[in-house]
Amino acid sequence: MKLPKGYFCNGWHSGIKKDINKKDFGFIFSEIQANAFCVFTRNKFVGNPIIVGREHIKDGKLQCIIVNSGNSNVATGKEGLELAYNSCKWTAQALNIKEQDVLPSSTGVIGRKLNPDIIKNACFSIKDYLGIEPDNFSNAILTTDQFPKTDFFEDEFIIAGFAKGAGMIHPNMATMLAYIITDAKIESEDLQNLIHFIVNKTFNRISVDSDTSTSDTFAIMANGLSNIQLQFPQEVLYNINNLLRDPAIFNNFINCYNEDIYNNIKLILKQKTSLKEKEIIFLLQLYKICLNLSKKIVLDGEGATKIFRVNILNAPDYQIAERIGRSIINSPLIKTAIFGGDPNWGRFIMAIGKVFEEKFDIDKIKIYCNNKEFYPANIDIKFLEQEMQKKEIYFDVDLNQGNICDSFWGCDLTYDYVKLNSEYTT
Repeated sequence: MKLPKGYFCNGWHSGIKKDINKKDFGFIFSEIQANAFCVFTRNKFVGNPIIVGREHIKDGKLQCIIVNSGNSNVATGKEGLELAYNSCKWTAQALNIKEQDVLPSSTGVIGRKLNPDIIKNACFSIKDYLGIEPDNFSNAILTTDQFPKTDFFEDEFIIAGFAKGAGMIHPNMATMLAYIITDAKIESEDLQNLIHFIVNKTFNRISVDSDTSTSDTFAIMANGLSNIQLQFPQEVLYNINNLLRDPAIFNNFINCYNEDIYNNIKLILKQKTSLKEKEIIFLLQLYKICLNLSKKIVLDGEGATKIFRVNILNAPDYQIAERIGRSIINSPLIKTAIFGGDPNWGRFIMAIGKVFEEKFDIDKIKIYCNNKEFYPANIDIKFLEQEMQKKEIYFDVDLNQGNICDSFWGCDLTYDYVKLNSEYTT
C-alpha cells in the first residue's frame, strides 16, 4: 500500500491491551496542515473523542489523527473528556502543531477508564515512530476484527483508505472508524459535499447487527501536495444523484469495480456532468475504495460467513427505499436463512411488508436472486437453494412505482456472533 505525498503513519503496542503482541495505538500525520471533513455517530452516548473531534473539525482543517484501540473512552465522565483533550495537546506538543488540528479516536470496550499515563506516553512517542508503516497503523486500530482493512489508488494523485469494524455496525451519517487521506488539492467545502455523497452510498448502507456504535468516525484529509486541484460543487453531485435514478446508470455506478463498467460510467459522467476527467476519476476511485472498505467490514462481521447485497429499484422516494433496504439486511430471519442456505423466500416478503409506516403497492413488487425472479414468479426452489450457498449473494427488489434506487450490504447471522459477543469483556 502506498501513502499519498507528505503523510506518515504507524502503530505499536502502548500498553492498553494486555497482549503485548497486539498493537493498540496509531497515528496518521500530514507534514502540512490539510483540508479535512468528518462525520460522526448519531448515538446519543458519544465517546469523548467524538466531542473533541466535533470541535476540532469546525474550521475544516486537520494535520494528525490519533487512534487507540481496546478502550472506547465512552461513559467515563469528566476524566475521560479531559483525557481526550489532553491527548490532542500532547500530540500537538510532540509534533509542534496546533492541538485543534488533531483528531482523536478511540475504539473498544465501553465504560472503562483509560490509563492517562499510557496515553500520554503514546502521544509523546509519535515523534519516535514517524515513518510510513500503513500495516502497523491498520493493525493498531483493530478490536474484534479478524483482518485489517485498507485500499488505495495511485494516479497523478493518491488516495489511501483505512477502516476497522466487525460488530456494532449500523452507521447513521458516519462509519465505524474509517480514514481517507489524499494528496489531491480539495477545499474543505468540496470535501464535505463529496463525503456526504460517498458515505451515503457506502458506509451508511451496511449493517452487521443493527447496532450503531458510540464511537463511529469517518475522516478525510487532503493536503494538496500533488498540486492536482479538484472541485466537487454541491449542485454537480446533486445532478449525479438525479442521474442515478435511472436503474441502468445506477447499476453501472454500483458495479464500477468491474473495469468495463467503470469505463462506461466514467463516459456517462463525462457526457452528463460538468466534472473534469480527473475529478470523475477521483470520485469513482474514492467510491470504489469506500465500497471496498465497507464490504470488508461486512465480510468481517462478527462470526459472518457470507455477505449479501440488496438493491432497491424504482422506489417512490428515498425514505421508502432506505427503510425497505434496511429492513431486509437487518432481519434476523433473513440473515439466518442466508447462513443456512435456506431458500425461505417468504422471509423477504415479511421484511418488506413490515415497513408498514410507508405507503407502497405490494402488488407491483418483483424480487430477484442473482438476476432470477423468485417473486411473484414460480421459482425453482433448487436454484434458489443453490444460489443461497454462495459466499456473495445479490438480491434485487423492484418496487415498480417510482425512479429511486438504493443499494445495501449485509452479512449472515451465525452461532459465532452470539459466542463472540457473549464473551467480549471476559
